[in-house]
Amino acid sequence: MISPEEKFRFDLEGYLVVKNALAPEEVVELNRMADENYSEDYDEKCVRSRFCISQWGPPFQSLIDHPSALPYLVEFLGTKFRIDHDYIMFMIKGSAHGRIHGGPAMETGIEEDHWYRCHKGVIRNGLMVFTYCLTPAGAGDGGFICVPGSHKSNFVMDIPEEVRLQERDADYVVQPKADAGDLIIFTEALVHGTRAWTADHERRALLYKYSPGHSSWSQNYYRPEDYPKATEQQLRIMAAPSVGSRPDSIQAK
Repeated sequence: MISPEEKFRFDLEGYLVVKNALAPEEVVELNRMADENYSEDYDEKCVRSRFCISQWGPPFQSLIDHPSALPYLVEFLGTKFRIDHDYIMFMIKGSAHGRIHGGPAMETGIEEDHWYRCHKGVIRNGLMVFTYCLTPAGAGDGGFICVPGSHKSNFVMDIPEEVRLQERDADYVVQPKADAGDLIIFTEALVHGTRAWTADHERRALLYKYSPGHSSWSQNYYRPEDYPKATEQQLRIMAAPSVGSRPDSIQAK
C-alpha cells in the first residue's frame, strides 16, 4: 500500500520516486529484451524512442499492471484507471534537451487532461506517467527534470521562456536521482521535461502513461488482438475510455 508519507509527498511535489520497484532480475531481462527488439540507430539528437513496447513480450506486457505500480494507480487515478500509451526513451551522452512543458490545464487555458485535484483527502489526476528506470540517473546525469509543486501553482505561465527552453538554469528546476529498478511517478499537471544526458552510460527509461477510465490523451486505443496472452485484468486496463458501467480495473479474486 501507498504510505501516508508518500501521499503527502506526491501532493506536495507532484512526483514520487519509488525505490526498487523492479527486482534486479527484471531489470536484466528488460534490458536484454530491449536489445533484442530494438536495434535502430540514434537520431541526430542522440535519442531513440518507440511506442507500443508493451507488445515486446511478457516482461514488457507485465508492466501494464506491475504489482509495484498498482497501489499508486488506484490511489491517484481511482479504481477505473486505464493505460493510455507506452513507449521507451533511450539517450546517450551529448543528447539534446527537451522543452520544459506541462502544468495545470487551468493555467494554460486549454481543455486537456493535465490536471490535479485533491478533495476531502482523495487525490485524482488526469494523464499520469509511470517511468521504469533500467539504468541509473545520478546527480547531474540528466533525463527527467521537473518543477516540484508546479502541479498546484497559480503562476505556471510566468516561468520564463528561457527557462522552459533550458537556455537558463533555475534552482526551482530539479533532476531527481534514481537507480536502475526505480519507478518515477508524476502527474502531467507537473511542469517537467528532459535534460540533456551527460553520463557515460545510456539512459534507458520505459514510460507507461495512464488516464482516468473516462478520458484519453492518445487518439489510438489498445487492441486486444495485439495481446493474445493478456490477462483479464490487463484487458480491462487496456479498454477504450468509457463511463457507463465501466468495471473496476482491479477486481477482488
